[in-house]
Amino acid sequence: MLLALAQLRCAIELVPSPEAPPPPPGAGIEHVFEYVDAVTGERLAPGDVGALVPVAYAGATPLETRVRTDDEAGSPLRRFITLPPGGRYTVRVDGLGSRRYFGCEADLPAEGAAQRLVRITLLPRARDVSLQVQVRRSGGSREFPALGLREVELRADARSEHDTEVFRGTCAGERPASGSHWCVVSLAAAPGPIGLSARAPEFGVAPLEIAADDPARGIAVRATFAGHVLGYVTLRAGAFVGVLGAGSPGATFAVDVPTRSDFTGDTCPADATCVRALAHLGATYAGYGRDTELVGPATRVLPDGATSATYGLLEAGAGVTVAPGGTGDRLRLTALFSAALAARGDEYRPDGTLLSEASSRLGIVGDVFATVRLAGPFTVWAGVRSLWLPSVGARGRQFSYLGAATVSPESASLVQLGVLAGLGVEP
Repeated sequence: MLLALAQLRCAIELVPSPEAPPPPPGAGIEHVFEYVDAVTGERLAPGDVGALVPVAYAGATPLETRVRTDDEAGSPLRRFITLPPGGRYTVRVDGLGSRRYFGCEADLPAEGAAQRLVRITLLPRARDVSLQVQVRRSGGSREFPALGLREVELRADARSEHDTEVFRGTCAGERPASGSHWCVVSLAAAPGPIGLSARAPEFGVAPLEIAADDPARGIAVRATFAGHVLGYVTLRAGAFVGVLGAGSPGATFAVDVPTRSDFTGDTCPADATCVRALAHLGATYAGYGRDTELVGPATRVLPDGATSATYGLLEAGAGVTVAPGGTGDRLRLTALFSAALAARGDEYRPDGTLLSEASSRLGIVGDVFATVRLAGPFTVWAGVRSLWLPSVGARGRQFSYLGAATVSPESASLVQLGVLAGLGVEP
């Protein structure tokens, strides 16, 4: 993962200066060295480059060099170099003794003025790196939360560990309160690619690479892991068909909100089984049917036909959703348990007489279903439902010796089982 958009190079160049007579051949020429940071463009003070000693060569032969004795505090920025009689010479700044800058080398012409301003542009060894972590699946991705980023470690990889140091915080020694900030220092002889590895708890290690000659002041890297990406919220719509206690088919709508981990957010490793609690709100409109009884005389109980009605159901509850490992984040298994308020319509007997007037009833709903992700956030789901209304309506009719049977004062419960299926969106 190479993040450099362009490459910087060190540079040693002669800066135009006022005309001065050329020195005699083989004379000592005063060189005034000016150092510049290649990334910030700022001039460097003598203390910043104290370990960087410029040396001159003619071919492989060192040229005689002496430092001006009247320089303030022994500053090494001015040097007399005895040049060869003609041709070119090499100025080399060896950076192996510096922990702050890489060295540099360039050929310069031997002819010229008696005083030369030499600008040396150096690449810093230390670079500020900000780390981001992304969990990706086909069709979606999610960033690590801030608290999770604090648990991710950045280290040099095996190929770079001998000449790279990595510290948490910025290279200026700051420890920002948010984000994941690191200082990466290359101790190599020359700038080049630096191999890094980001280790996220539970997810493992992701390889990274930065370039020591990246032109940016701060380098942003992104570690990517394969994993489960749970939606912030799940919206579902579907149909309900009763199997036991069946009535007219109905429609159901639901909103499920999973909990988030403080460290991994809405994500889990791809090879792990991800378990999250859910908060659930839903609504259903459907019909039901149930058998009634003729009670009496005494303890006799006889079948007395069937009754039916429709109901509107409001559900509020909780549950759990499971994303099995190794499924490519395409499968969810969910179980929900909810309290329900049912607004029931009038119940009529087959002969058209009213058995129970419309009323509200409390009950319990349980859903178990599987969800398969089709593409992106779109899903298809199917499962089973159980509904229990402890007191749905009258048990039936009460036998009377006086003639017409009245509605029994006893109440009956309803247990309805059915199947659910529909489509969903998991953004």
